[in-house]
Amino acid sequence: MENNFNFIRLIAAWLVLFGHSFQFLGIPEPHFMSFLPLGPLGVCIFFTISGFLVTKSWESDPHLLRFFMRRSLRIFPGLIVCILLTIFVLGPVISSLPAAEYFSHPNTLFYLNNIILYPIYSLPGVFEHNTIPHAVNGSLWSLPVEFMAYVALAATAFVFRSKWAYVALAILVCALAYFWAGKRTEMFVFYGSDLRQLCFYGTFFAIGSVIAAFNLQRHFTITLVTLAIVLIICMERFTAELIIMMRFLLPIAVIGFGIASSPLISKLTSSGDYSYGIYIYAFPVQQTIVHLYPDIGISNYILICTVVTLLLSIASWHLIEQHALRLKPRKRHNTKEPTNSHQVSNSENQRSMAIAE
Repeated sequence: MENNFNFIRLIAAWLVLFGHSFQFLGIPEPHFMSFLPLGPLGVCIFFTISGFLVTKSWESDPHLLRFFMRRSLRIFPGLIVCILLTIFVLGPVISSLPAAEYFSHPNTLFYLNNIILYPIYSLPGVFEHNTIPHAVNGSLWSLPVEFMAYVALAATAFVFRSKWAYVALAILVCALAYFWAGKRTEMFVFYGSDLRQLCFYGTFFAIGSVIAAFNLQRHFTITLVTLAIVLIICMERFTAELIIMMRFLLPIAVIGFGIASSPLISKLTSSGDYSYGIYIYAFPVQQTIVHLYPDIGISNYILICTVVTLLLSIASWHLIEQHALRLKPRKRHNTKEPTNSHQVSNSENQRSMAIAE
């Protein structure tokens, strides 16, 4: 079944690139509805889609080993190549240190921890004088948060074996986001990640999960999706209320558009899912371009970064990611022909990026 999820993920990944572009040039980042920067909006979209599709995947095959094999094959092959290219190609070229000193520095190989989803953001002598100094790939913060969401989802579903467990998880995460993460000013770090981010973005993941578990998307008509968008626009003045309602209205709009099918959009995204590659390569590409051309204008900067990042993501998909996805394990017993919602899950098993995500 054709759908629009690949296209939405592509837009979400580009929103992150677009939003970061302003930060790298020292320009205030544009906001969505006055309170949410465009980069975080893209991440919210990723987490919404991920919660929906990953839950569909679990519901179609509730097996822990196969579930985490699928998730791992989606995340790690492309990530490993990206990290190795960053350390052994980008690093020695950009670093202010001589190559021998760069490779002998203990922090160089320490960057490999990103492969096990422990965020390390700097390499010796790399991007020292950029507007955002030393940050080689700040986008990697979301991958461990995403994987924590997978663990929470699988543990909840496996232990309680009830669709209402998804609702309980969503209520818990929303409560933590509102009463704890939203009111805590200092970071609360676990495994190199700020757990406040898990609470904030986890709400979008959890709501997407509830929608999938109860097949609520079957009620997402064009009227309801339009109403959700109109409500978001009309509530702009009521920032506190909109921050809460966005967790419900945005998933309706995103998933409602995602399950739809458009021949033109399908044709645009038929060659592959490049969103994950865009997401993991955009940050180092953008830092490199601004390092080489610090006085570049914003329009040329966005254009060049988009083209270079897209080329890398195309290579990542065709050379690495799609081959890894073919190794995804199948269910070991036959089942009846899936419903439309489960067909969405099958599409996710083959092609989707789970990153926001």
